[in-house]
Amino acid sequence: MSDLKREELMRAAQEVLDASPPGSFVAFKFTCRRCGERNVFEEPNKLFERGECVRCGLDQPVDSGGFLLAMRVDPSPRPGLN
Repeated sequence: MSDLKREELMRAAQEVLDASPPGSFVAFKFTCRRCGERNVFEEPNKLFERGECVRCGLDQPVDSGGFLLAMRVDPSPRPGLN
């Protein structure tokens, strides 16, 4: 899947969060313009205007990107599963 522009990215992330269980969050990602490294912002649910590449250090505007969804899993046993 290719990167989405900021507005579309924010809309898609909100739609996914709205349909996810409580405690879920997204982590936004962007691709470095210089080296191609895929970077993930550590702060959940926040798409920063700029990002620094973890590989080459380039500080760059984040005009597009993607996200990953993290959901909490209920560790309590479920009936019928062993």
